[in-house]
Amino acid sequence: MSKQYDVIIIGAGLSGIFAGYELITKRPNLKVALIEQGMDIRHRSCPIIEKKTNNCVSCRYCAIMRGFGGAGAFSDGKFNFTTQFGGWLTDYMPDGKVMDLINYVDKVNQKFGATDEVYSTKTPAAEKIRKEAIGYDLHLLDASCKHLGTECNREILAAQYDFLEQHLDLMCQTQVTEIEQDKQKEFKLQTSQGDMTCRWLVVAPGRSGAEWFSDQCKKLKLKMINNQVDIGVRV
Repeated sequence: MSKQYDVIIIGAGLSGIFAGYELITKRPNLKVALIEQGMDIRHRSCPIIEKKTNNCVSCRYCAIMRGFGGAGAFSDGKFNFTTQFGGWLTDYMPDGKVMDLINYVDKVNQKFGATDEVYSTKTPAAEKIRKEAIGYDLHLLDASCKHLGTECNREILAAQYDFLEQHLDLMCQTQVTEIEQDKQKEFKLQTSQGDMTCRWLVVAPGRSGAEWFSDQCKKLKLKMINNQVDIGVRV
């Protein structure tokens, strides 16, 4: 017999983490599951980063790309306060609303241990670089920034993991193989831990699951678009 949920979230990167957080804090009566193919945050490890090898050993699930916290878990934790890059959410809502959401996410991160120190690009040194860059048709974008640091970033994710684990079903090392939708508009998931059903489904598989999700969308006859990717240099 399949497990029944109100909401299932596929992917425990930042999108999945915050989707889970919002659901259990705003609607604590809902039965929610968060499914992640990779390891939990405390058991994510890469042999190269740990200096056990110089070459990729093709782990079953790459800890760099998969696992609680997503691809950013091993990053140095930069949090940018800007709508000028980092996505296309402003195509769907005003800049001011997007900035409100960015600041809200920052406040949530602070609850889990993030610093309150913010660095600004509006300094004499940055202005000098901006003027020189314009001469080469390069444009320095404004973005106040927080530097969380690699270790602190992992600690914040660990605290978020512990919080979510207490309030929803958090299943790591669980692979979703198939998404189906029945005539009652409920979703049925085939997973490595058995079948699961839900009324609402949030799918946020990140880069590592993009190809799989694309195939699922085609089977479900869902319209897809290609999104842009920002390319730049951090100064």
